[in-house]
Amino acid sequence: MKNYHNIEKSGFHRGQYVGYGGGQVYRIIKRKTGYGNWLACNQKDPKDQITAFTLAGMSNLLDILSNEVKV
Repeated sequence: MKNYHNIEKSGFHRGQYVGYGGGQVYRIIKRKTGYGNWLACNQKDPKDQITAFTLAGMSNLLDILSNEVKV
C-alpha cells in the first residue's frame, strides 16, 4: 500500500484501514459495489459513508472533507 497522509492500516482489524477527514474517523473496507471498490463508514455515524474506486481516490475525498470543515 502506498503511504497516504490520512489513511493508515488498522491495528485491530486485518485488511481494514482507518481514514481521517473532516474531523471524523472512518473505517475503510474493501467492498465491490457499483459506486466503488472501497467503502468508508464514519465510526460515530454509520449512515455517513463514502465510496471510491481506489484508496488514492478515498484519500482525495477525505481531503475534500477536511477542506470543507476549515472554511
